[in-house]
Amino acid sequence: MTRYLSYLAAIFFSASMLIAQSPEPTPQTPNLPTPPPLPQFTPLPLDPAVPPTGTPALPAPTPLPDGTMPLPLPPMPALPPLPDAQQINNELAPPIPPQQPEPLSPSPETSTLQESGRQAVTKEMATTNFYKALDQLIAKQRNPKVPDLTIQDAITAAIQKNPDILVAAQELNTTSGQFISVRSQIIPQVALKADYGYTSRELQNEEDLGAPNINNESWGVNVEFSQLIYDGGAVVSGIRAAISDEVESYYRLRGVIDRVIFEVKTNFYEVVLNRALIIANQQSVDLLAEQLKDQQNRYEAGTVPRFNVLQAEVALANAKPPLIEAENNYRVSMYRLVRLLGKDYPAGFPTEVPFNVVGKLDYNARDFNADDAVRSAVTRNPDLKAQRQVILGEAARVNKEFAGYLPQINAKAVQTNQSDMLTSNLTNMVNGWFFGITGSWAVWDGLLTYGNVKAAKARMEQAKINYDNGVREVILQVQQAISNILQAKETVDSQEASVVQGVEALRLAQERLDAGAGTQLDVLNQQTSLLQSQTFLLQAYYSYIKGVADYDRALSLDTKFQDIFDDPLTNPQARRFYKINNPDRPQPTLPRTYRKKDPLVPILQPAPSPSSSPAKKSKPKGN
Repeated sequence: MTRYLSYLAAIFFSASMLIAQSPEPTPQTPNLPTPPPLPQFTPLPLDPAVPPTGTPALPAPTPLPDGTMPLPLPPMPALPPLPDAQQINNELAPPIPPQQPEPLSPSPETSTLQESGRQAVTKEMATTNFYKALDQLIAKQRNPKVPDLTIQDAITAAIQKNPDILVAAQELNTTSGQFISVRSQIIPQVALKADYGYTSRELQNEEDLGAPNINNESWGVNVEFSQLIYDGGAVVSGIRAAISDEVESYYRLRGVIDRVIFEVKTNFYEVVLNRALIIANQQSVDLLAEQLKDQQNRYEAGTVPRFNVLQAEVALANAKPPLIEAENNYRVSMYRLVRLLGKDYPAGFPTEVPFNVVGKLDYNARDFNADDAVRSAVTRNPDLKAQRQVILGEAARVNKEFAGYLPQINAKAVQTNQSDMLTSNLTNMVNGWFFGITGSWAVWDGLLTYGNVKAAKARMEQAKINYDNGVREVILQVQQAISNILQAKETVDSQEASVVQGVEALRLAQERLDAGAGTQLDVLNQQTSLLQSQTFLLQAYYSYIKGVADYDRALSLDTKFQDIFDDPLTNPQARRFYKINNPDRPQPTLPRTYRKKDPLVPILQPAPSPSSSPAKKSKPKGN
């Protein structure tokens, strides 16, 4: 446009010069001199960007009064095309900050991110002050009046004071006492009996009243020996049943300890998880509060509508209930841990937790072999060993009840010392021995023994069914624990990368909003996505720790308590339990009826190699 105006100005200047220099038109006279020639103007060059073709033809010029032809007008330059509305909007729109393209397909950068996910998550979450805020919360909640509690301290305290463990220990003492009682029946019995008597003269015979040497007082001391000789094996079978009950109680105690350790680990790290979720939700609330304040400032400046402020207020209100729930879950899990450890609250402060939980969600990946784990579990699991002892105990009780068909023989010996009734001197005594054998045989007891035997066999069958199901249950526990561990590990791997990407996406959305190229909804969406990823990651850490604890419980890998548990596992009486608990010790043989149906036999057998399996020979076809 400027160039076009310059052309018009040149034309008007040339015309004005010609008019100023030309004389007024007068009649021609022969004596007038010839006017000097007018200066020749060089036409301006045409615009090279405009093609010469297509220009409309100008009309023929009219001669001037002096007979000369006027200077030709310069050609009109071609005007550039007017821009459309889309181009005008693009030129007037504010500049968008440069952004790096995000490839949809995997790139070397994403591969590197996945390989170093753990370091990247630590770096990115440290950027958002997550762990810094977590340490500040731990320092704020720490009570200097109570001691710190680590996971190992919690396990030790639970083994010493957990009510379930203490009850199981007393149950072991009960069965030990029952074993001693049953065993006493085969040991010789010694009884000391003494008596003294006085008979009034009114009760004496008339013949005795005149006898001067008759003594109306008497005494006696007897030492009685008795021994069971034969009872059809009832006592021996009862002793075997009592031994099985005692060993069963020992394994039940170990199973309770494994379960309590599992619950302590789960509850301890649940406290740690809930405390971390408080920080995650608190950061979300703080960010949304900043967004609300920013939108209010923008609204007062007139740059955003009122809708943005309302949207930020709703998002902030929706973020507060998860924070309140996380704080409540943290308090409840702390109180539950106090009960689990058998702790007492300080005097006068029934709601003050008597310890400070110290620990974080440590994620240490482990490798597992399912087949080896199952074989180890069926040989180490204490609950399974206890159920096997139940079968042996019930089989012994069957033999005990069957002894009712057989006779019973007892021997008895008595050494007697008593006063002499023929003298009035109490110091005079007589003594002697008595020896005898007694026997009894229930020829007909109204089917009492038959009913007892039948009931004992039914209990033995129930014990075998429960044991077979217990083997399947242990295998299920191992498989389920390994499956949960793998799921948690895959979740951790995915969420670690998701957290890193969420932090970067939130930063970009915030920068776009600050530059005016983004919307508040984008920031809120990215913030919600980041919070969800952080929550999933923390829960995945907890799930992995819980899965490993469940795995250790199924394989009884944490029952190392002989040095810290006083009663009854460290007394001399319980030393024999150490040998029977050796995992390399073979399991006791089942009764003869079930030896071919032992479910452990096919499990403990190694898998045959493909080369060792004999090839089937094809039968020759007949003609």
